[in-house]
Amino acid sequence: MHADELRKHFTKAYPQCSRRQIESLVSAILSNKYWRVHSQRSDAYYTVALTRALIPCEGGFRAKSTASGAVIVSPRAARFCRRGRILVVKKRSDGHAFISETVIDWPTFLKVIKLNEDSVYKCLVESSSPPAFLNRRSFAKLMKDLEVK
Repeated sequence: MHADELRKHFTKAYPQCSRRQIESLVSAILSNKYWRVHSQRSDAYYTVALTRALIPCEGGFRAKSTASGAVIVSPRAARFCRRGRILVVKKRSDGHAFISETVIDWPTFLKVIKLNEDSVYKCLVESSSPPAFLNRRSFAKLMKDLEVK
């Protein structure tokens, strides 16, 4: 897709986002951008999904993303994977691919990156059962859980 088509698509997909936020998403897709979940650790990243996770493979479903290498999305999270959503990817032990167990929609991701990176890392990466999908509702529940801890 070209930049104009992406802008039009994401404006419809995320009507609550400003023009600037949509431009940030389009720019991230076009420049293959990804972000570290924690600034001191290099084992987990936020990356933008470019395709749905439909191709079955070992341990889940394969999806293309802005991260280098293949991303395997867990069966729990695969149904939420779409172009423009954020995947929380971890390096696999074999080092050849990334695995994602959490998908975040773009407006919620903009809120997540402003939170304390230590608590987000514990919740999304180190947790034995991270949320499969973070949207506005599940993010509010996550915030309550983080406040309790």
